[in-house]
Amino acid sequence: MKSNFYSRNMKILRKRMPVLEKALDMSRGSDCEYIADEAKSGAMTLAIKQNDKLHQVHSRYDPEREAKQQVSGMNMVNPKIIIVLGLGLGYHIRACLEEFKEANLFVVVIERDIEALRSALKHADMSDLLNSEKIRWVIGVPVEEGYAVLNDMIKQAGITFQLFLKTLQIFNHPVIDKVHGDYHKHMLKCFREAAHAIIFNYGNCPEDSMIGVENIMKNLATIIKNPGVKDLYGAFKGKPGIIVSTGPSLDKNIRELGEVVDKALIIAADSALKSLLSHNITPHAAVSLERIMNVAKMFEELPSDYKEKIWLAATPVIRKEAYDAWPGATFITYRAFAHFDWINMPKGTLNVGPSCSNMAFKILEACGCDPIILVGQDCAFKSAEKTHAENAPAVTNLRLKEKDLIKVKGNYEEFVYTNQIYDMFRKAFVTDVSGYRGTCINATEGGAYIEGTKVMPLREAIDKYCKTEVNALELFKKKLKYPDEYEIRREWQNFRQIMLDTRKEVEGVIDYCDRGVTLVDAFESRLEEEGYKEIDDFLERFPEEDLDKIHAEMTRARSSIITFGKYFNLYLMHIVQMIIVKFEMDFNELPSLCQDKKRCKLQAVKLMKKWFPTIGDVCRLSLKLLVDAFEDLDREFGHLLQ
Repeated sequence: MKSNFYSRNMKILRKRMPVLEKALDMSRGSDCEYIADEAKSGAMTLAIKQNDKLHQVHSRYDPEREAKQQVSGMNMVNPKIIIVLGLGLGYHIRACLEEFKEANLFVVVIERDIEALRSALKHADMSDLLNSEKIRWVIGVPVEEGYAVLNDMIKQAGITFQLFLKTLQIFNHPVIDKVHGDYHKHMLKCFREAAHAIIFNYGNCPEDSMIGVENIMKNLATIIKNPGVKDLYGAFKGKPGIIVSTGPSLDKNIRELGEVVDKALIIAADSALKSLLSHNITPHAAVSLERIMNVAKMFEELPSDYKEKIWLAATPVIRKEAYDAWPGATFITYRAFAHFDWINMPKGTLNVGPSCSNMAFKILEACGCDPIILVGQDCAFKSAEKTHAENAPAVTNLRLKEKDLIKVKGNYEEFVYTNQIYDMFRKAFVTDVSGYRGTCINATEGGAYIEGTKVMPLREAIDKYCKTEVNALELFKKKLKYPDEYEIRREWQNFRQIMLDTRKEVEGVIDYCDRGVTLVDAFESRLEEEGYKEIDDFLERFPEEDLDKIHAEMTRARSSIITFGKYFNLYLMHIVQMIIVKFEMDFNELPSLCQDKKRCKLQAVKLMKKWFPTIGDVCRLSLKLLVDAFEDLDREFGHLLQ
């Protein structure tokens, strides 16, 4: 019977989760012994032996009944996402799926020991669980990889999963927790930090979300006229790449970079250029992604003849003034934004993290560089006063306060100081490195530890990896092709029609938003006319069927906007997606905050009172940007179509 379980389970695992199958093959045993036996009910039960102590995981009498009692006793509210800590033989996982089958959308199973999976596959029929579309498996992940794996899992699960991050519920198996409790606490912390980082990327301020898009619209001509990072894919395969950042530790080894300019592809964060210039070091490219005017000011402070030797690798959310202040060559790098899909001019799209250095890493990876060497990537501070290297631009001064600092593990010290934002940059590197197939050397010689990197002094990294000539600028010149007049004419002709069609759709969305505002106004007018002044009075007197009808009508109007048109989902959705997702998270959280359905629907209506005008305002701003950008492009390229 057991061998039949194992064979059937492995067949499913091999098909659906080959990574887990490979992990089982590579396993070298465990510090735990898993002892399975038949319970009184006929089902299999399990015990874990560790350090000569036996932990009975499931009931010796009726493990299935026990699991149902454990789960039903949890009284979970709005359990759209459940994290189950500990695998056992899966009884409690199945109980969660059954108990909350109407409410639950996802179950995340976290288990420290890969051998626990082997035991479950041998002694229980896991086929229904392994085949379930609801379950995400996180098995045998080392502590140091927890954040990267969970961050990637949440991203891979997609927007449907992310919309319910605020509904998270935990089932912690009481016996398995005695064996792996510290691991469970760590992984929960990692999950919450990863979820927070993803939620952090969503906002609800129209003005803030419009800044990057406004910059893109003003940079459309720059996009049309310049080559893209896709021309460099694989061009530096097997060649070393170096990222120069502006952490305080850069002062220790910046001089050594001068001797490898012709032995590696060197990309600098824009804030590191001034420090490099002070040592007469010219990188091959500079990376920029901040959408603020200070970037243009940094560029203006640099000598023109210096900038002319360096390629600017920017994502077009930077200010137009920054491009104007750069006399050197430029290549375009898209981030994974739908807006760039709307533009429909392929230049190369990278999954770029939140900092310039994160972007530099993805460019070097796309170029095929191996190893990638980090220099000055502290993600930490010497103190609240000393946050960057010498000669760093004044705009990098963070003006930190001691209370802003937190402790994290250091490369060479027990701990170093950082803050929440710079720790987010560090975690983005952890995620990037975990997906990188080459070797990442952290030659920062200070700063925070980045899991997955090899810590090594820069001198040693240079001697080991930077031995042969790399003519980076010659390769850039050969690979990066500027579009000719025919290609520019073709791009403008296609894009011109996209802009005209998009304008019609934006105007349609504005009309829907205005209808939604009218629905809310009518509801509020009724409340005033019928004398509802307190919530308790409303909950007692207002007809529930009327509220259901009003809520459903508003929800339909909201859904119509979210799913409106081809170009809305590419042009406008990029602008409003962060706002919509943030609101949707709040809508989904309501049942967690209040179990009174009538009160929840009233709160949802109150949210929609903000939702419709917020989206409408963004659409009106978007429409103006679209009209202005069309006029600018027609002035510059219109003659090509005559």
